[in-house]
Amino acid sequence: MNTRQGAWHIAKHELSRDWIGIVFTVLFCLYLSLITTAVYNDEDGAKALPWILDTVFIVTFPSLGFVMNRTTMKFWKEDTFTGKLAEWRTLPIPLSHLVIGRLMQLVIVLTVVLTVFFTIQYVLVDRLHDQISVGAYLLFVLFWYFYALSMAVTYVYWEIGHTGKAYALFCYISVVVFALICLVIGIAKVNIVLGLLNELEEGHWWYTAAAFLVCIITLFTGFKIIKRRLKHRHYINKKISMSS
Repeated sequence: MNTRQGAWHIAKHELSRDWIGIVFTVLFCLYLSLITTAVYNDEDGAKALPWILDTVFIVTFPSLGFVMNRTTMKFWKEDTFTGKLAEWRTLPIPLSHLVIGRLMQLVIVLTVVLTVFFTIQYVLVDRLHDQISVGAYLLFVLFWYFYALSMAVTYVYWEIGHTGKAYALFCYISVVVFALICLVIGIAKVNIVLGLLNELEEGHWWYTAAAFLVCIITLFTGFKIIKRRLKHRHYINKKISMSS
């Protein structure tokens, strides 16, 4: 079994196993979409509360690639990700298959969830389909997709490369830091989301091009770093020697 086949086998197994979690993640995405739709449709609200859109997009999007399941909910108490990896490492599975499989799962879930999110917004928000061209909106969607995927790779590194408590602390700290950034931006009355949309409508496509470039670099370097981390990290109470 080559790398692509092995990685896809792992990703498919996890996706089929977590289908209920994917459903709950999509439902949560629908909730977020309705919240932001209300802000879009209320022009006064969008001007007065720019931090709502920015917070949802900047803080929440990277986490949408992680399904809501029992494993996710128990990672602090039971360190479920470490236990799963330790079990997998008893099988003849190369590290490259594990890492690429996890990243494939992330890409698939994030693609489905954000497609639902932005499709609903485009259908329900008059300002988007009446005042924004389809091309500009697609560039807008792709920018935030590349942003979310780039950030989510960092979460994967902490998810499978560290203990459950370390991963949880990283998540909490990240949310606080980005929420504070969004708060400062809101106080300054700057709206990143609508500002980007306007820039793309004016033909400034290089924002999305830059996000794509960063995403490609992040995926490639993330794969290398995560693989190296898994090769040397501790599992349970002992250090397991990893094959590449």
